[in-house]
Amino acid sequence: MKYTYLLLFPVLLLVSCGQEFLDIRREAHQVVPSTISDYQAILDVNSIMNGTPAVELGIIGADEFYVGEADLMAVPAYQRNGYTWANDVYEGEELKDWNYAYQRILYANMALEARNISTLSDENEARDRVMGTALFHRAYNYYQLVQLFCNPYNAETATVDPGVPLKLDYDVSESVERGTLEEVYRQIISDLQEAVELLPEMVTTKFRPNKAAACILLARAYLQMDDFEQAAHYATIGLGFHDVLIDFNGLDPEQQFTFENDYGVSNPEILFFWRTNFHIVLPTRAHVDTLLLAQYGEHDLRRATYFKEMPDGRITFKGSYSGISGFFVGLATDELWLIRAECRIRTGDLEGGVLDLNHLLRHRMDNRYFEPVAPSNAEEALDSILMERRKELFFRGVRWEDLRRLNKDHRTASTIRRKVDDQLYELPPDDPRWVWPIPDNEVDLSGLQQNPR
Repeated sequence: MKYTYLLLFPVLLLVSCGQEFLDIRREAHQVVPSTISDYQAILDVNSIMNGTPAVELGIIGADEFYVGEADLMAVPAYQRNGYTWANDVYEGEELKDWNYAYQRILYANMALEARNISTLSDENEARDRVMGTALFHRAYNYYQLVQLFCNPYNAETATVDPGVPLKLDYDVSESVERGTLEEVYRQIISDLQEAVELLPEMVTTKFRPNKAAACILLARAYLQMDDFEQAAHYATIGLGFHDVLIDFNGLDPEQQFTFENDYGVSNPEILFFWRTNFHIVLPTRAHVDTLLLAQYGEHDLRRATYFKEMPDGRITFKGSYSGISGFFVGLATDELWLIRAECRIRTGDLEGGVLDLNHLLRHRMDNRYFEPVAPSNAEEALDSILMERRKELFFRGVRWEDLRRLNKDHRTASTIRRKVDDQLYELPPDDPRWVWPIPDNEVDLSGLQQNPR
């Protein structure tokens, strides 16, 4: 990892230029912030902390879109190879998913040094916010990394399955091995539980996390661990902080892009803003999966809200919560409702799960025709919620991790198939390619254990 040239910490701020760095150091320890506002400034570098999330490989490898052969040949090698789950994905190149996640982790570790400075009594709230934000960012990035580079969580094997290097300070010279998956998940849980206590309920910008955002991540982590009671618990806590849903009946489906490009300001569902964009999923290339499109019913407003037909007949995605500018992959309230619905059903509360599902659907269906779903048993209810999760969270960066966890149960496992130049590519359940390779340069320079392929 090129930590040394990526780490930029603010020492002074130019008023005329916003948060612009005046002092660039090649080693993190050469810059020592001295005030709470210095540490907050580290976490407010939006181009880093809210940019280039580690979800590209997951979006590329999942089943939400397809591209034509000519378009596939025009994208970078790692995207082309990732699209067919090739054995050699990176062809020796470095990987943004890995590099930038660890860059954010080092920023977070630096900001956690705020615990060591003395503050006045009226600064305690600001220090709590810094600490909570740093813990949130560290946990979020480790969560994304394990969804790409580690096996799906299995309680029986997590204590021996390789994790990712668990970096808990900002000393860039320290060499860290992969450790175990259990260790990484326990750190994620610990960081987020502390973050929930420290973060505010309300924030001045959606580039900063709040309590509800940390609850979503906790619920996600427990969902991956098949601890459905804890996932439902934190989803409920999160909904207690913020449960607002947009009524799609009030949206204009004729808009070129349904939602505003205002960093979530006008969208009451968004709890933490994060977006991405990369070549293979550009609207000029990507086609929405036709099998998924067929699942949107006649009165499902998401069909017209999310998608549009191009002059050449392609169906593209226009319903990102980030508007025209990339794809929203942050955290929003609709996911809390979906997680709690699924976990209630899985833990025997069929009535509660269906109530949650219908609450979401009431905000997504044409209100002139809405009829609550009424599954006759838990299996049917689970099928419904998993399909609604897929339809609701399209291109949110969660489909890959959903597929991986659902593959642990043969009843919900699936095989992805793609055809390129008359050649069929398949990714069946239990295939080692559900775990992406560690970047080549990390294996060469740090001697990290490589994932089988």
